[in-house]
Amino acid sequence: MDFKFILEAKVEIKIENCNFQTITFAFLKSLQKYFEQFITELLLQYFAHICQNGDILKIIGIQNFQKKSTSNLTKFKTIFGDINVPQIQIRTRDKDGKIHQISITRTLLGVGKKYQIPDFMQKILGFIGSLTTYRVGYKIVGLLTNFKCSLMSVWKSVQRSAKKIVLDLSPDGTNEFQADGTGIQTHNTGKRGSELKKVFQVKKDGKLHLVGIEIGSYKDINNWLSALSAPIKSGLARFKKIILASDGDKSITETAKSISKDVKIQKDLWHVFHQLKYYLWQDKVPKEVRSNIIKLVFKVTMVLTNFSSKKRLEILENITNTLIINNYKHTATYLKSAMDGFYTYEIEGNTNLYTSKTERSMRTTNQRANVGVWSEQGILNVTKIRLAYYYNGISPSN
Repeated sequence: MDFKFILEAKVEIKIENCNFQTITFAFLKSLQKYFEQFITELLLQYFAHICQNGDILKIIGIQNFQKKSTSNLTKFKTIFGDINVPQIQIRTRDKDGKIHQISITRTLLGVGKKYQIPDFMQKILGFIGSLTTYRVGYKIVGLLTNFKCSLMSVWKSVQRSAKKIVLDLSPDGTNEFQADGTGIQTHNTGKRGSELKKVFQVKKDGKLHLVGIEIGSYKDINNWLSALSAPIKSGLARFKKIILASDGDKSITETAKSISKDVKIQKDLWHVFHQLKYYLWQDKVPKEVRSNIIKLVFKVTMVLTNFSSKKRLEILENITNTLIINNYKHTATYLKSAMDGFYTYEIEGNTNLYTSKTERSMRTTNQRANVGVWSEQGILNVTKIRLAYYYNGISPSN
């Protein structure tokens, strides 16, 4: 049923000047009492309608009740300013015969228990708080609307919004997943801070979809288990086999393998060449020799595709032996371990060469994280909303 209203208003607006800012906010404020009137009439009509057709049972889950008229008002915050609307109350009797009086105004209007801010506005505030700092977001809301809230309201909205986001697999997803961690400055966790752990699913168009996120100590297996478990189990139920790319961190690979033997590990190729530079530096390899070794490894692994993966691994083994002869032991040890899972994508018939799009998500995270020192739960909330927006398309409008 559609509810129709005709509001006849005679608005008196006092204007100090002809400035657009003055006009806009004066007009916005003048609508406050009419919006309050509109909500009040709609609320009363809607309540009468659902009582008549029985839909109230679906909404509040109570079958036997009595209406109760009341003069009490409930305050809500809106973009037009604060409004007060009637409390819709009912009386019901429990199985012991005890009478309970319940206010259902918030339930009907879509407002959480004990909150003055509507749920959809909390979602907007949570979104704003994840894209910019709480203080800046709080100022922006006040500049653009007549919505008045506290700085704490923005913070609480971020917490509440993050809890409501469910990270599922993408309908357009593949059986390819990527996992990586990044350091975040958090309270009482030393110089390195905490490790934010992210798990992404690769979609058919090559883009990423966030499916898991946790925060805790570096290389914390239980923390990684929490981030990886649900995505991998859902992925296996759909695809029967999962290809997981990582930088080779054993806390990731061993945890994934412990979940299921059907998880195949793929070494992230971007990390291999990036970390190779570090081990060459650690072995004090001359700069010009360093460059030649990296070029040689890249050519063998990535360019000579007419050679089988087995043949290329044999060539790489000869290169590692040469590195050992030249006393470049750190580089040789790393290169040998890096080859484990290097060609999983070829063996399993995947097309993704794993150039670490997950690594690019670190910039999106750090743009918000690098503004101070966080609590672990605080940065987890903000990052979850932020990444869900950029990678999963979750926004206040859906």
